This record gives sequence, structure tokens and C-alpha cells, in this order.
Amino acid sequence: MPDTVPTSGTTLDGLLAGFLSRTPHAHHVVLVAPDGLTIAYADDGTDTSYTDEADSGAEGRLAAAISGLYSLARGILRGGVRQLVIEGETETLFVMSAGSAGHTSTVGTRLGVIAGQDADPGPIGWEMTSLIKSLDEHLSTRARTGMGQEQ
Repeated sequence: MPDTVPTSGTTLDGLLAGFLSRTPHAHHVVLVAPDGLTIAYADDGTDTSYTDEADSGAEGRLAAAISGLYSLARGILRGGVRQLVIEGETETLFVMSAGSAGHTSTVGTRLGVIAGQDADPGPIGWEMTSLIKSLDEHLSTRARTGMGQEQ
């Protein structure tokens, strides 16, 4: 398997949808900004509890919950947080830091995945890591130059 997923000409939503198609039992994937807002989201269509048309804010609440849980873990653990795994009765939530220390505009970004109870954490973690490696070009912002400065 390659270390990263193809990104050339691919949108963030396309990358997330590709993640779901490659990852058994993963139902939802969300990329969350440092402020807790949704950057990109995809689901496999099997569970509409986070994207109910009557409740357009459910997807945002999922992103905010991921951000909040990550913040709580950061407040407890020393040395930073790499990942969180919360296993429920019917689903498991996986959260990883998706920002690159080399790109200050991506630091604080989180990737969250909700998977079914039959999900194998190994392949999900591997696919999340591969996806994260592919995100930098989509998340980083080019440096701006002032007027009159050479580019």
C-alpha cells in the first residue's frame, strides 16, 4: 500500500470520500479546524444521524465535540495528544491530530472518524495516518507578500 493517498486534482471532500471507500466499517469522517468548525465532511450514507436534513447543525456539533474532546485530553496529558479512541457500545470514535508542525496554518487541525463496532482499529489508524499525510497541500496557506515586495 502507498504511504499517502493520491491528492493531485482532488478536493478535500473527495479525499474524505475516498477514505471511506477504502476503510471498512468507517461511516463518518470529518476534518476539524482548530476553532472547532468543520473544514470537510463525508459519510457513507448508512447513518444519517449526523446529517439529518431537519438538523443542519448536527455535522457541526460532531466537529465541535471532536474539538472539545481533544482539548480535554490536551489539558490532562503532558507532551501533546496524538490520538484519541473512544469505544462505545455500537460505534468507535477515532481522533488524530492532522496538522503539520512544519505548516503553522495547519497546526491544531483534527481528523475524526466514526466507525462501526466491527471496525479494526489497525487499518483505520493506518488509513487515517495516510490521509493526514495527504492533507498538507490542501490545508496550508501560501505566505502572502506585501505590496512592492518581490514574490
